[in-house]
Amino acid sequence: MKVHIGSAIYRTVEARHHASLATLIQRPGVEYMPVMGDALVERSRCISATYFLTESDADVHLSIDSDITDFDTDAALGMCQQTFKHDIVGGIYVTRNTTRTFPTSMFEPGTSVEMSLDPTPFPVRYVATGFMATHRRVFEKLAEDMPLLHGKDGARAFYPFYIPFIVDDDEGNPILLSEDWAFCHRAKDAGFGTYINPAIRLGHVSQMVFRLEDMFYDPVMPQPCLLERPDNTAKWRIHRSTQNDPKNGSEESRQVRRAQGRKEAKAGAASA
Repeated sequence: MKVHIGSAIYRTVEARHHASLATLIQRPGVEYMPVMGDALVERSRCISATYFLTESDADVHLSIDSDITDFDTDAALGMCQQTFKHDIVGGIYVTRNTTRTFPTSMFEPGTSVEMSLDPTPFPVRYVATGFMATHRRVFEKLAEDMPLLHGKDGARAFYPFYIPFIVDDDEGNPILLSEDWAFCHRAKDAGFGTYINPAIRLGHVSQMVFRLEDMFYDPVMPQPCLLERPDNTAKWRIHRSTQNDPKNGSEESRQVRRAQGRKEAKAGAASA
């Protein structure tokens, strides 16, 4: 498997993002080609995906925003491998307003997902491009029915994979789909699936003012939890677990769990 990391960067790259990225790009078969300096993020994403499609021989396009942090290398590559079967797979992270706002993936109303140590892809309506892996066949199919825009601009020419557009929501009200949800909408119309990997854990850097009252919050390590969208609103419920795993979703953490399972099974057999 060959992976092309195509980040859309406007001005800055967070230090913690670079720390995670530095490990990932050293792996064999991983190439890194950011698109920088364009205030129109959807155009940057289009240029990145077009370069991947026309100039790279990689199998998977991995989009990682420069404010996404703390991603594990093995977990990220495992997510890329999942696209060979599941087309588009992403990781959930919360929006930058506050940790109390909704995650950046849209579940169907009335569904819930166990955000656990199991990385099995879970189908969702939309996935955010901040941490999204897409197999080459998705772009190949979409490009068949798209014009190549700004063809005279050479490396800046692009297919409009991520251009936002207006659709009706579930109640018939017109809404504007952002560039990532617009991409997922096009992909699903073309017959592809969109999924999240529930084992992926990510940080999303923002500017936050800390106050004395913040001491009332109890920080926890990345851990299994149940995330629910009970109805057709942007309301979410999260149920915490007492378990935790700082390398959630990585191959190392799965090996530890398998070893623990074998140990418990052996102990159970001995007691019997």
